[in-house]
Amino acid sequence: MPRHTPILRIRSTCTALLFSDLCALLTALSLGVVIRFLSGGIFSLSLYVDLVPGLLLFLVVYATLGLYPGILRPASEELKRLTLGSSLGFLFLSFILFLTQQGPIYSRFIIAFCWLAALLVVPLFRYITRRCCANKAWWGYPAVLFAPADTIADVEQDFREHREMGLFIAESIPLDREGSLPASMAELSLSADKSLIPERVLQSIAERHPGALAFLLADSLHRELREPLIMLLGRHFRQVLVHLDRHWLKQVTLHVVDAPGGQVLTLRQNLLDPARMRMKRFLDILFCLLGSAFLLLAIPLIALCVRLDSKGPVFFTQKRIGRGGKPIYVVKFRTMAPDAQERLDRLLAANSALREEWEKGQKLAHDPRLTRVGLFLRRTSLDELPQVFNVIKGEMSLVGPRPIVESEVARYGDGYELYTRVRPGITGLWQVSGRNDLRYDKRVALDKHYVYNWSVWLDIYIMIRTIPALVTGRGAY
Repeated sequence: MPRHTPILRIRSTCTALLFSDLCALLTALSLGVVIRFLSGGIFSLSLYVDLVPGLLLFLVVYATLGLYPGILRPASEELKRLTLGSSLGFLFLSFILFLTQQGPIYSRFIIAFCWLAALLVVPLFRYITRRCCANKAWWGYPAVLFAPADTIADVEQDFREHREMGLFIAESIPLDREGSLPASMAELSLSADKSLIPERVLQSIAERHPGALAFLLADSLHRELREPLIMLLGRHFRQVLVHLDRHWLKQVTLHVVDAPGGQVLTLRQNLLDPARMRMKRFLDILFCLLGSAFLLLAIPLIALCVRLDSKGPVFFTQKRIGRGGKPIYVVKFRTMAPDAQERLDRLLAANSALREEWEKGQKLAHDPRLTRVGLFLRRTSLDELPQVFNVIKGEMSLVGPRPIVESEVARYGDGYELYTRVRPGITGLWQVSGRNDLRYDKRVALDKHYVYNWSVWLDIYIMIRTIPALVTGRGAY
């Protein structure tokens, strides 16, 4: 078989994830044994070596939960299923040890520690695996794109930027009206009074990419062609993905349910549900309590560094817009020199390029107003740590849309009303997706997606992703 054929890619992608999960489970088991040994525990190492084959049970559980091949699933949903799979794996393993009357000879501490470690290590290893393998020639499942010629380049770019998700465009097929395609592609043209793409053409495409999925931009097609084309693609490809290109459907969660008269689509707006909002508030308080030891140590230490680095107050308060459109005063560590405004005015008056940059996003990539400590705090976003006080007061949430100022309301457009219905957050999808490197309309779209698709697992996923975002400082200035 030729190197990097579609089938080999599919198998390689699954194998990489299987190997990642197995290494993560071995790491969790090793950590449990090492920690127990360092704490003075007395046990037989061979007992835990004998457990290694039992780790294959976890892979079976993961596979049953649909974690292989690991595509077409939101990251928060994958985290949820990995947590469930790891918990079930240790439950089954403990049950087997109980049935074989071997349970008492194993350390409960090691088993419990391995379980907790697996909840963290398995998703972490998967994240690293996806990042490391995203640019490999053998990584990913093939998809054949069917779209109008003028949209193909943008869709291909989106796929290239998210290769870690496990899909790539193997071939792009332009779908346009008769006369708008080159003569060599005339048989691919579509019209309301002509049959669809010939079966032999689709069969040839599918044979070139065995196991591929069809990715169709359906909204651009004539209504009389849309459904027949979807049915036709379904006969030649293992799965048909229909892209919803309607603005009002892009961020919502859709489910198909039965109703009188047939199946209907339901549009859920998770974070607008009062019960879910109460649950989110409870989680905010819980996580603040769990992190209180770190906060009591970090906040005074950073405050001391700010004080020693430059004159002026330690904290900086800024008026922002909160839930219901009410003003809130967000607390941050001061990162700028006391005469920051005067410096900015002089700089913008003397440099037209910087003035244009400032007018575009109200930010400067290399801001001369920042102090030495302030630059570090901005890069790591630690200047926002005091906002936990806003969270405790109920003005903000740990995760949510970033609080905006009055001048940003117009830029939010029709998303502003949705923004005002939830509490703004310290971190969110924008912060873990590139921050200031993203266009503002992308930021608004991410905020909408978060509100419509909120779940406990999405918050946990964002908080976990916040850690590498802080370390790398990507898009932070």
